[in-house]
Parts: sequence; C-alpha cells; structure tokens
Amino acid sequence: MSKISRLVGSLCLVLVASFGLVGPGQAVSGADAPAASKPKPKKWEAPSGPFFNDPHRAKGHFTIERRVIDTIRNTPKGSTIRIAIYSLDRVPVSSALVAAHRRGVRVQMLLNDHWENRAVKMLRDEVGKNPRRDSFVYKCKQSCRGAANEFNNLHTKFYLFSEAGKSEDVIAVGSANMTRNAAIHQWNDLYYTDGDHELFRQFVGLFNDMRKDYDTRQEPIGFCGTPANGVACDDSVDKHTAVAFPRVSRPKDDLVVQLLDRVQCLTPDPVTGTVKRTRLALSMHTMRGARGDYLAEAIRQKWVQGCDVRVTYGLIGYHTKGVIAAPTKRGRIPLRSTGMDYNTEDNFDLNNDGVDDLILDYYSHQKYLVVQGTYNGVPDSSMVLTGSVNWSSLSTANDEVWFTVRGAVVAKKYLRNFDYQWNNTRNTRNAYTTTYANFRVRRTVRQPDGTVRTVWRTVRRPVTTVEPDRYLPGPYWEAD
Repeated sequence: MSKISRLVGSLCLVLVASFGLVGPGQAVSGADAPAASKPKPKKWEAPSGPFFNDPHRAKGHFTIERRVIDTIRNTPKGSTIRIAIYSLDRVPVSSALVAAHRRGVRVQMLLNDHWENRAVKMLRDEVGKNPRRDSFVYKCKQSCRGAANEFNNLHTKFYLFSEAGKSEDVIAVGSANMTRNAAIHQWNDLYYTDGDHELFRQFVGLFNDMRKDYDTRQEPIGFCGTPANGVACDDSVDKHTAVAFPRVSRPKDDLVVQLLDRVQCLTPDPVTGTVKRTRLALSMHTMRGARGDYLAEAIRQKWVQGCDVRVTYGLIGYHTKGVIAAPTKRGRIPLRSTGMDYNTEDNFDLNNDGVDDLILDYYSHQKYLVVQGTYNGVPDSSMVLTGSVNWSSLSTANDEVWFTVRGAVVAKKYLRNFDYQWNNTRNTRNAYTTTYANFRVRRTVRQPDGTVRTVWRTVRRPVTTVEPDRYLPGPYWEAD
C-alpha cells in the first residue's frame, strides 16, 4: 500500500458520515505492519463469525472463552495481543497470556479499575503495569477516553491479535468479558473476523489512544476499514462499521435512533404486490433512564409502522418498560425477559410477600440487534449491531464500541441464538402479566313465541398488563 493511498484511507475513515460523527484522526494510527512476507507457522486458523455461550447448559458455558484461549495459544513469537475489556477473573485466560508472553508475544491489556483478583495479579506480575511498555496490564482510571469521574468506565470488549496461526489481523468484538460470571450466568456473544488490515489498524489506533488514559472526555471516533464508496463509512454498504464512545447522545442524534430511522417496515413486492415486513430482534442487557425511554419508544414505533419486532432484556426500568409496552393498534410489542431465578434454596424475600426477589442465576448481557428487511432503501438487507453499548444513559459517557456487521449468514446465526432464547421457556419468560377481568355482556335472545328478551352474561376475559419486574439485581448481576 502506497503512502498516498494509506493517507487517503486514513482521512476518509475517521468520519462516519451516515452517523453525523466527527472524530479525531490521530486515534486510528499505530498498527502492526502487514506480515505477508512471513511464512505461515501453522495450519490453524482463527475463528470466524459469531460465537455464543449458553448459561443454562454446562457444555455451553465456556464456548466463547475457549475460542479466545485457542487464539492466544496460536499467536507466534513477535506478534501482539491487545485486549480492552471491563473485567477479567479467569485464571485460564491469564495463564494462556503469560505463556504467550514467555514465548515472545507482546501482551497488552486494558481493564476497568473496579476489581483486583488473582487472574489480574498473575498477569500483572508477568508483564507489568506500565502502558508505555511493549507488554502490560493497565487499569484505566474510571475510563480511558472519558472524563475521570466515578460514573465513567472502560466498558469495551474487543480483542486484537496481529497473528494467530495462519490468520492475520484478527478482531473479536461483542459483549463478552473474560469472567466466570460471564460464562455461567450470562448470555454473551463475540464476533470474530480477520484479514482486514485497515480495520485492524484502526482498532489498534483506538487501543493506543485508550492507553493514554485521558482525564477529559475525548471525541467519538468512527471507522470501517476502507469505505466501500471510497468516501465515508455507511453501515448499509460496508461490511463492518465501528464507533468508539464516549459520545454525547440525544434523541435527534442517537446512533440507535438513526439506525432505526433507516429501517423501512413494509416493502411491497414490485411484481406480486405482496408486502414484506422487516424483522427486528433485539437482545439487550439493560434498558433504563431517559435514554432507555426514548430508545424504547423508537423501537416501539417500528412495531407501530409494521415491522415484526421482538425484544428480550436482562433488566428494564419500570418506566422504560411502560414506554416499550404501551398498547398500539397492533397490540403490544412482543416482549420477554431473560432474567431467571432457579435457585430455590436461597430465598431473598425483600418485601415479605413470599416471592424470591433477586435475579440469582441467568440473564442476558448481550447488546445486539438483528435487522432483516429493507434498510436504507435496500430490500432484503441483513445486518447485525453488536458491541458493548447498553440502551441506557450511562453508556454514552463510557469507553464503548458500537459495531455493525452486514451479511445474511451472520444475521441468521445471531437470529438462531435469539430464537433459542425466545422459544424456550427455560431461557426467557413472558414480560407481561396476564390477569382476568369480569365483563357484563348483554345479549338479545328471541323466544320460541317470537318475543325478544335481554339476557346478561358474565364473561371472564384475559387482560395483558404491564407490571414491575419482581426480580431485582442479585449477587450475580453485573451493572455494566
């Protein structure tokens, strides 16, 4: 790649014009040089596509972690591993990173500063904690690119490997931290891709900017590798797009609102006239606060406009639940909760009503949206939004990664994961409460002699209501 083409690529990547983003260019620099001239050390290839854990089945607990460890184990001497996640407590992951460092791999990790544990100490004892060195594990103070206050966090979950087996420039993005809790109590996803050097270079630039650990809030950064249109990133044509938070968000310029505004719900077939509905499937860890309210209304409007919409959540604010579940002419939006409690031995009855009040066992930590239908005027589009951004106000001030992936194959895999949760009553529960109300119904009955009389009957009919979720955060809940 020439210096001129590399410069042009860098300049057009920093802005995501379709999102109205303006970000600094300096954060998309400092990548590894391509390793095309090096011999391939192994036949092993990095994972590709999305992976999901299953907290309800033991054999599905560590599906994501195993992929990460396998990738670490296949990094050769001279390569670099970069990881920026909220939490680490898995000794097997730290052990794999220590072994990689001892064989000559540069190991760099950024963590949030809320937790100290054995796995962190093990890795820090090996690589140190100075973020200016080639290897380190460093905890950003409150957040890396946000203002230094108690409300901001490093909340990204991305993993970068310059080489792994015969794969180069491996990127993994999703909702998964490397913790035991993430594996056995949460639903999580992690999407793998490799070989896009420019996209990888931009992620490395973001990582290097994060390791500066600013005291003041930095501008958001948008990138997508090399834009398909050669000018600016567009999630309707580019394979991948990314936006790095913090990013001030209001209803008029929130990325979620802008994405949903591009969704056309009803599309007539030009030949048959048959109307096709766009399908939306949202799996969201938490929705609450003022931002949760307006995003709940935004996706509810897609239901009003005719989209087939389904929503699952881990925890939702009661007011936000009332917004998303408000009645429409089509009825209420289909809504299920992944917050489940199967621990009958530990009963936390907070209000003495005989009901266990805490989420103890399972809930979704995912933050993905599947779009299948007409997007930005293009019928039969397929796209997935994933990453670390919750539908809450706190997310906008954090270090977060918003990440979109175009393609029918990827969308179907995410939808399969969503359907598995949605269709299994062990995995999700109806978020609505069904009660019964008695109605007096008047009927006119004609008698055999031709006379007419009025008959009153009492009919018991089901009524769907929106009630506060009885589950509150318990010992396994991570408010991130």
